[in-house]
Amino acid sequence: MLVESEKPQMAQAVSSILESHVFIKTHRLTELLSFLAEQTHSLKEAEIGHAVFGRPVGYNTADDNIVRSNIRQLRLKLEEYYQAEGAADPWRVSIPKGSYSLKIEPHIPARLPDPPAPSRQRSILVAVCLALLLLSAALIDLGYRTASTSTPAGHTLLSLLNPGPGQRLLIVGPDATVQLYQRLTRHAVSLQEYLNRDYLRPENVEAISPGLGARAASLFSASITESFVLNLIPSFTRVIAPESMLVVSPDLVKMKDFELDNALLISGPFGNPWVQLFDKSLNFQIEIDGEAAQAFIVNRKPLPGEPSTYRNYVDTSKTTVCFARLDYLPGLTPRTRVLLAGGPHQASTEAVNFFLTRSDQLNLVRQSLHIAPGAPLPWFEAVVEARTVGRDPWSMKFAAIRRIDGMPQ
Repeated sequence: MLVESEKPQMAQAVSSILESHVFIKTHRLTELLSFLAEQTHSLKEAEIGHAVFGRPVGYNTADDNIVRSNIRQLRLKLEEYYQAEGAADPWRVSIPKGSYSLKIEPHIPARLPDPPAPSRQRSILVAVCLALLLLSAALIDLGYRTASTSTPAGHTLLSLLNPGPGQRLLIVGPDATVQLYQRLTRHAVSLQEYLNRDYLRPENVEAISPGLGARAASLFSASITESFVLNLIPSFTRVIAPESMLVVSPDLVKMKDFELDNALLISGPFGNPWVQLFDKSLNFQIEIDGEAAQAFIVNRKPLPGEPSTYRNYVDTSKTTVCFARLDYLPGLTPRTRVLLAGGPHQASTEAVNFFLTRSDQLNLVRQSLHIAPGAPLPWFEAVVEARTVGRDPWSMKFAAIRRIDGMPQ
């Protein structure tokens, strides 16, 4: 049974689950999981049947197994999620057998059993091997440091946002709460709605999604930043001095911040409404297929050989191929710059943000746009393709890239 103190972790974990490929077309299981995630008391079968599946109050559960059947399916879907996309998630959500309530616990990798005590000869061999491994590690580390030194941070895309005097780099992550709201209501939140918070009023929620208004206060009470953003920060600090960065939740950002500081906006326009301030005129747009409730990238004016849409998929080798948008744009004042780095789903968003700190990607942009070395880099927009195992990107490239003319440099 969920306790009150676990609700932020549960909301974050459930948001990641509902964004996954496993749950993208399971509307009934999505509603069931969302309902269970907000309950802090022991649930009964008839209560779930009435609240989620519209069964009458006090119906005979012995004659109607809809809850038991869907709970069984939900357990299987959760197992499927954690075997693939959710393998690296810091929290595990489960439904214990014999229960209808969710359980959340931190994910701790299994510890391998201790090996049997070695013989004297084997001990000597192990010691020699260990010494060789340590020597190899030292040489690899030396090579890594040498390579890192020879490839300065200025060759990374993130270095485009290096703050000037008196500036900071704002890192604005996605809001898991607004993502959950849009998933449940199928109503896209505009930047204006996000700023005035009217979309969260119970009467407005009820008007959009009947039956959800009474649960709005408990479901959408606080803004929660996705945990994967914090995992990106160590790689960012290799490019930008930590004291020059400020990681901030989108609900705490003000318009004037974009007049003073450079900004990295993580996620697309639905996960991070501040993206809408900058992306309206771009060629590559992130949109939602209303019928399937699935997000994808639209290519408004395809060039020869380019597709009109980019949709994530899993290939025959079980590798996830995902697409994200990467845009380098002017801020609200001449001295500020913005990077939009996000995709239709968390896996693609996470991948493109690792792309920002890879060495020589800045040179790749120059080559793709035919910009001479040393020449000013123009504003540009691009689609990045990443191939991932779980959520770990191992291959990334530009699927399409355009320079943006007509914006002040």
